[in-house]
Amino acid sequence: MFDSNHYVPIMKWKRGERTALEHLSSAIKNSITPLLEIQPVPYDHKTENFTKTIDEHLANIGKEVNNSWNSSNPIFVDALTIYDNEEFEDDNLSTGQHPLDFIIESIELEGCRAIPVTGIARDSSYQQAVFNLVQKYNRGVCIRINEEQLENMSQLETDITKLLQYIQISENAVDIVIDFKQISPSKEQAIYAQLVDCLLQFPNITAWRTITFCATSIPKSLSTIIKKFSSGVIPRAEWTIYSKIRKGNLLRNPSFGDYNITNPDFVNLPPWLLNKIISSLKYTCDTEYWVHRGDLTGNGFSSMRKICSDVVSDPRYSGQNFSYGDANIYKCANGGSTGNLETWVTAGINHHLTKVATDLSSLSSSSKSGLPPALTPQP
Repeated sequence: MFDSNHYVPIMKWKRGERTALEHLSSAIKNSITPLLEIQPVPYDHKTENFTKTIDEHLANIGKEVNNSWNSSNPIFVDALTIYDNEEFEDDNLSTGQHPLDFIIESIELEGCRAIPVTGIARDSSYQQAVFNLVQKYNRGVCIRINEEQLENMSQLETDITKLLQYIQISENAVDIVIDFKQISPSKEQAIYAQLVDCLLQFPNITAWRTITFCATSIPKSLSTIIKKFSSGVIPRAEWTIYSKIRKGNLLRNPSFGDYNITNPDFVNLPPWLLNKIISSLKYTCDTEYWVHRGDLTGNGFSSMRKICSDVVSDPRYSGQNFSYGDANIYKCANGGSTGNLETWVTAGINHHLTKVATDLSSLSSSSKSGLPPALTPQP
């Protein structure tokens, strides 16, 4: 379906992410396959009740995806994240239909192609929905594997085989995503070695339709790293690891994925805390995230003017014509709107998606230095 120059961003299906995706150029959309994580039903902390039924929450999912993606290229869809809020107990819609089944069907009815995402440890009702969708649409399946599951490759192979038998699908119709979630830049070398070992031992490495390495260095909280009214950098360890992988003499190079500029964890903030969030802009550079933090959002977004001016005047700025996000940064720096919280989430994500897809297109694997002797399969 795609090669190692392709990009698989994992995206929480929120409005800022949807807008960032909508405003990508056609060329960039052709270079990426988003993995959408459907978000939990909204929760009212004051009444301690969910504000919508699952039917209401998912009612417009097909139209939302079509409006944002609007491409003939497929997307991956993971519905397990609907249950990230553990207090939510409705397993199915009021009709009895499984959420994954409804989501994929809604997207397909709007003319977009959707591939269901599963894993080796998901419950029987989820796997049954995956089976039904694979048989109905014949688009294959994406299997998401976490770091812990890589610790026993023999067991992993057994579990994958059982899953493929259950779904009744062959390896060449399966997309593998090796998901390390959040990683620490201080453990970059260890994770690189672990990933190399995984790719050397992964069962039938050349048989899968695609295989992708995914991780992020973005922490859950920035407050201990970068203070209010200041800026700093976070190393993009996942990109450095991947760049080194591409220089190795592997039988198969994986594609690259990340969590754009977000952390993988689910955050369920009560509305009264929204005014206590610090306005910020995460700007992706070659090997680092350049993070700017301003004032409390409750005090407005006037601090974004200086932040955008600082970015635009720096050599790391990609230019106003690079992406929709970069254009909005330029406009703000030159007297335009200072926006709101969502504005700068959208700008940062849109720039990031464009940056990574562009860099991958020029990343060459022609210079192969071979793997260091120490990085041989572990017994």
